[in-house]
Amino acid sequence: MLRTEVAIIGAGLAGVLAAAAAARSGAQVLLIDRGGMGLGSNSAMSNGNFCGPTSQYTLEEYVADTIRAGRGLNRVSWVERVGQEVPASFAFLAEMGVKLAPYSNYYLAPTPKPDVFRGAGFMATLAASLRAEKNLERLGGVQVRRIVMDGGRATGLEGLDAGGRAVRVAAKAVVLAAGGAGAVYAVNDNMKAIMGQGYALAAQAGLPLWDMEFVQFYPLVLVEPGLPKVMLYPRYPQGTRLINAAGQDILARSGIADVNQGIIELRDRLSAAMAREAAAGPVRVDFTGVAEEHWSQYPLAMLNKMRFDFRQKPVAVMPGAHFCMGGVQAGPDGATDIPGLFACGEMLWGMHGANRRGGNALTECVVSGRLTGLGAAAYAGDRDAPQPAQEDSAPLAAQPAERGGAELRALRQRLREIAWQRAGIERREEDLALGQSELAAWQEELARLPVSGPRPQWLRWDLECAGLFLSAVLSASQARQETRGALLRTDYPEADDGAWLKNSRLVLVSEGGWSLSHHPVEG
Repeated sequence: MLRTEVAIIGAGLAGVLAAAAAARSGAQVLLIDRGGMGLGSNSAMSNGNFCGPTSQYTLEEYVADTIRAGRGLNRVSWVERVGQEVPASFAFLAEMGVKLAPYSNYYLAPTPKPDVFRGAGFMATLAASLRAEKNLERLGGVQVRRIVMDGGRATGLEGLDAGGRAVRVAAKAVVLAAGGAGAVYAVNDNMKAIMGQGYALAAQAGLPLWDMEFVQFYPLVLVEPGLPKVMLYPRYPQGTRLINAAGQDILARSGIADVNQGIIELRDRLSAAMAREAAAGPVRVDFTGVAEEHWSQYPLAMLNKMRFDFRQKPVAVMPGAHFCMGGVQAGPDGATDIPGLFACGEMLWGMHGANRRGGNALTECVVSGRLTGLGAAAYAGDRDAPQPAQEDSAPLAAQPAERGGAELRALRQRLREIAWQRAGIERREEDLALGQSELAAWQEELARLPVSGPRPQWLRWDLECAGLFLSAVLSASQARQETRGALLRTDYPEADDGAWLKNSRLVLVSEGGWSLSHHPVEG
C-alpha cells in the first residue's frame, strides 16, 4: 500500500500544473500516469495557443467572447474566475520554464524548432521542471480503475500496473486530471488511449456528469492512408484550399471566406459541410498553391517529416473528434461534491458551454491545474491520513497467457464506428436510438468475452469506460431537442433558448444506466 497526501491521476498539462502547485505548497504528491509524463497526453499534441485577457483585450471582452462561443450554456462565474486567474497562472507557468508570448487576444507557447509541435516543446519543459520538485514522486505505467471511498470521502485509489499487479494508494486528497474521450470516435486527433476513463471514474464514484452531449470536432484531421491521424494546425497560409471528390472548392460552396475563418469562427459549420461532402467521396486539403517560404515555417514545416508530397498533391482529411465540453462540476479550488475528490483540466464542466472557443482548453488546464493543486494541498493539510481497511495482498502469481486481445481490438473498432455513425458530427433521433441499442449489444458482448493477461485486461477496462462515455453522450444528445454549439441535430436544426437554455445532468444509477435532468443556466 502506497501512501501520500495528494494523489493526482493524469500527467497532461492540468495534472502537471496541479502536481507542481501542490508540491510547492508543501504537500507530498504522487503523480500517477499510464505512460510518459506529459508526452502521453493531448497537451503534447497541441498548437500552444492560450486564450486570455491581455493588455489589448479586457477581461470583460474575454468573458463575453467565451460565452458567445459557448452559446450561453457556460458557468459564468467559472469563466470569470479563469480570466481573472490568467496573470497569476501564466506567471506560475513561466516559473516552470514556459514563458508565453502575448499577442492581441491570446498567448503562444514557444517552439524549439518550426518542425516540432509547440505542445511537445512546452510539455517536455514542464516535465523536466517537475522532476526537480522535492515533494513529488511519479508512479508510471498504472491504470487507475477505482476511487476508494470511506464514509462518503475519497481516501485513495486502486488500479493495475503494466504487469497486471494490483496497485493501491491511500491519499488525503485525490485529483482527477484524466483528460477527455476523443479516441472513442473512429476519426479523432487524440492520443489513442484517451477513451473517457476520467468520466467513468467520476461517475462510478457518484459524481454527476454535465452537458455530455457536446463534443467538438476539428475540421482538418489527416486520414490519408499511411499518415498519422493528427490535426493540421492553423494558421493556414494563403493559397490553402479544401476540395471535394470532384475538385470543387468546399469553402466557396459553404459560404466561408477562407479556411482560417472556418477553423476559428465557423468550426461546426465547416465540419458539417465536410462530412456531407465526404458522402460523395474523399475530401482533401490542397497546399499546392502555397508559396515556398511557408514550408520552412511553423506549422507547415512539421509536414516535411511525413512521407507525403504535400507540395505537389492534395491530402485526405476529415473532421475528427477533438474535445469534450462536458464533465464534472467543481469549485474554484477544484473540489467536487465528494470530500477529498478534486478535478481539473478537460474533465471539468462549465468553462466552454455548448462549444469551446479556440485557445481556452490550454488556458483552463493551466488555471484549473494550478488552483486545484493549491486546493488539494490545503485540504490535505487539514486532514489526518486515511486508514484504509484493505492492506497489501500477497504477491500475485505469474500472469496467465494473454487471451482476448484480437477480439478486444475488433470491439474497439466497432465502438468507434458506433460513436462516429450515431453520435458524430450531425445527429438525429433515429440514429441516436439505434446507437443506444447497438451500444447495449456491444456492452453485452464485451462482458461475455473471456480475457486474461495484463494488456487485454487494460484494454477491456478502457473499453468499459468508453462504452460508459458513449452511453452518456447518446442519452444527453437524445434528450436535447435543438441544435446548439457543437450539437447539430438535423431533426431540430434551430436553437431554442425558450426551452433549452439549460444544462443537462446525468447521474449513474446502474452500469450504463443514467438518471437525466436539466437545470437552468447559472445566472
